[in-house]
Amino acid sequence: MKLIPYRDASATFAAACAPGPEESVPARQALGAVASRLAIGAIASPAFNNAAMDGFAIRAEDTVGATADSPVELPVAGELRVGAYAEAAMPGSGCALRVATGALTPLPLDTVVPLERATVIERPGATVLRFLKPAQGGRNVRVMGEEYPAGAAFDFTGKRLNAGHVALFSAAGIGELCVRMPPPLGLLTTGDEVRPPGARLAPGEISNVNASWLAAWCAERRIPLALARHVRDDPHDLATGFRKARESGARVLVSSGSASAGRHDVLRQALAELGARIVFHGVAMRPGKPALFALLDEEVPIFGLPGNPLATAAGMRFLVWPAIRAIMGMDAEMPRRKPLADACDLREGYTHFLLARRSAESGVLKPVSPQRPGQAGALAAADCWLCLDGGPHEEGALVDCYSL
Repeated sequence: MKLIPYRDASATFAAACAPGPEESVPARQALGAVASRLAIGAIASPAFNNAAMDGFAIRAEDTVGATADSPVELPVAGELRVGAYAEAAMPGSGCALRVATGALTPLPLDTVVPLERATVIERPGATVLRFLKPAQGGRNVRVMGEEYPAGAAFDFTGKRLNAGHVALFSAAGIGELCVRMPPPLGLLTTGDEVRPPGARLAPGEISNVNASWLAAWCAERRIPLALARHVRDDPHDLATGFRKARESGARVLVSSGSASAGRHDVLRQALAELGARIVFHGVAMRPGKPALFALLDEEVPIFGLPGNPLATAAGMRFLVWPAIRAIMGMDAEMPRRKPLADACDLREGYTHFLLARRSAESGVLKPVSPQRPGQAGALAAADCWLCLDGGPHEEGALVDCYSL
């Protein structure tokens, strides 16, 4: 097994995973997709002048000259409610209108006096608003288009869309978007000794941690699964699993286990049966050294990850996830730079991926302990990944930090 540097591996599969096809989808269904073009709004924000709070809408100029000795009084001439505005209610100057938050506030009204600051005088047959000083114009009114005008262009190209984007598109009257959707995955776990989670285990048997974790990891990222199943350590069964995943619509194929060079590691034989081309086998990364990357029909990426839980996790995060990002046309992922809590000396010649926690008090990053490849506890204890080159690292050194 000839190891290639992690950065070379990353560049290799990124180049092989071209952006997938664009789709036009309703904006409200775009959560988790990646915008592939500009979106053009149809509605300004705000769409009309409206009150920012409950109170009285006035024309500020009508209060000029008001003093304690010579107050100005404006008759309360009606009410502006939330909803369609009747032209018959169009106000003139020299009056005040009760107004509810969000109600259209037409010109010449340009100011809202909050209820708690209004001096209301009730007289027989009339209600007036008294001012002992001039009102400051423009207060508490949301002006049409102050956030963005109708026809505004929103450029989220290369960004994965979240609930906030969906809210913005809705407000701007954008019905359809051009996006790239997450590619469906086919997930295969392997191992004759592996049993379903919760099953009674005989000596030498283990629970299928990877099946549970992989499905949960994909669900967290809104990555659809075309097929997820467990197969025996048999090259034909593994090849058949890959075929069925592809037939089910999988755009990326991932296996966990049987990736090393041992007698019972059958991944290479399965790929030979499929006719897939192995691009590399072995990456100078820890954990995850036996990772394999192949192409089926020169277009469908296949990732063979080691079966130890932390090796599978590192492979999904730093091999499979970057490939998925490339297929979705996402912007390059940039790490945060954070200080290391303790000095460490890591094996030269490898890129090391360590699960860590960030201190709430100091913000420094401390690797979780223990984190042996075959144990899953570190996945629950950590809140981030560290990416470190081999060699010594001093306490307080700034290191690359990635989300889980």
